[in-house]
Amino acid sequence: MSLAVAVLGAAAVAGRLLLGTESAGSAALPAGYTRVHDTASGFSVAIPKDWQAGSGDTGYGTVYRPNGGSDRSAALQVFRVTDETATACDYLRSSAESLSQTPGYRDISRNPVAGGGCEQVYAYDDPDSSEPPAHGIARLTVVADGTRWVLLAYGPDTDVPLVRKRLTTAVGSFRTE
Repeated sequence: MSLAVAVLGAAAVAGRLLLGTESAGSAALPAGYTRVHDTASGFSVAIPKDWQAGSGDTGYGTVYRPNGGSDRSAALQVFRVTDETATACDYLRSSAESLSQTPGYRDISRNPVAGGGCEQVYAYDDPDSSEPPAHGIARLTVVADGTRWVLLAYGPDTDVPLVRKRLTTAVGSFRTE
């Protein structure tokens, strides 16, 4: 699954994190989530409370993982898109090209979403890994200031609704700062 994160975030830069909590007047987060602020990359996003930035993920945006950042079975990755020329769906398609050549990768769907974004859903079963097959959902979203960001959630394909909830919560809470 590390390859899944690496492919979509190759152009991004890791940020320094400051953990934060919701302030008065902020939108309420679902139970079990907290807001983190990545001041170096300039965003905040909601992640599950027991997640932290993963170690060893530099160069691929900011990657949050369970169990203090060491558990590689699930993740939420966030990075800014610097290619402003490609459409949202073309960007996601080209970002996944090298992964799509990997045995075990299966593209499920890629569709435009409201606001000029796109969502790509895929499955990845690494034949050389003992980890369970993964279900991934990448959403390229355009925020109010016009910048484009990718939020990618993945986890075991045995719990697709939880992967969807993590992505939906992240996209709904995402703010540039």
